[in-house]
Amino acid sequence: MTLPGAASSRRRALAVLGGFAAAAVTLRLRPAIAEQAQSSDPLGPGQSHLPIQIEAEQGIEWRKNEKVYIARGNATATRGDSVVKADTLTAHYRNKADGSTEIFEVEADGHVRMTSPGRTVTGDHAVYNLDQRVLKVTGRSLRIDTDKETLTARDGLEYQDTAQIAVARGNAVVVQNDRQVTADTMTGHFERQADGKLRLVRVEADGNVQIKTPNTFATGDKGDYDINKDVMTLTGNVKVTNGQNQFNGEFAEVNVQTGVSRLSGGSNGSGKVKSLILPSSSSTNP
Repeated sequence: MTLPGAASSRRRALAVLGGFAAAAVTLRLRPAIAEQAQSSDPLGPGQSHLPIQIEAEQGIEWRKNEKVYIARGNATATRGDSVVKADTLTAHYRNKADGSTEIFEVEADGHVRMTSPGRTVTGDHAVYNLDQRVLKVTGRSLRIDTDKETLTARDGLEYQDTAQIAVARGNAVVVQNDRQVTADTMTGHFERQADGKLRLVRVEADGNVQIKTPNTFATGDKGDYDINKDVMTLTGNVKVTNGQNQFNGEFAEVNVQTGVSRLSGGSNGSGKVKSLILPSSSSTNP
């Protein structure tokens, strides 16, 4: 069954659906999320008891046999203060034992942009599984922006709502003010604040890790950045460069706040550390 729309305006597209069809698009999203009233999913943290309103400039199509709704043309899904925009939105639903239906997966294609308080996610393609409460974003210009940090990746972004973690794969980069952490794979741990916004509190980095601050450049195989304590730790083939001075070891702890760095040959504090300290260019000593 195809419900025609009009490209001239969203209002006209929705009007063509009629009262019953428009209610179906909105209300059929309700059952799948009604049991998750405290969910912080991308379509509305803490607002999962609310229905999702869908608009599209080129109309909304209901494919009954395939059990999908497809909204095309600058499509927008809104729930509370959270909004998902894309060229096309597809909602997959299933039948329940009591005769009702529930949405279990939502796809967004083309110029995807998801916004909620304190967070914006962008990419080319996104899939949100309501059962697993996992959001996966792929394509170009993958990016998560919060009030204080920016997380980018080349291959994919994944947000796990239950664990409140974001996984960035492929040249992952986190930038916070004048600090930058780069790695092959990065996992960001979030905490929800009293105002409902998510705050990044910890970053785990794996593979070709680089940490840049105004005074220090450090590399290693693995890294862990405790944002609350402002302490970074590196393990495996660690190199810390400060100005012209370089220190090599297997473990490093850098306190960004105090500027104190500690290196050792291992995480237990044992082992040899190599250093290369160059004299000042203005020094007269050989």
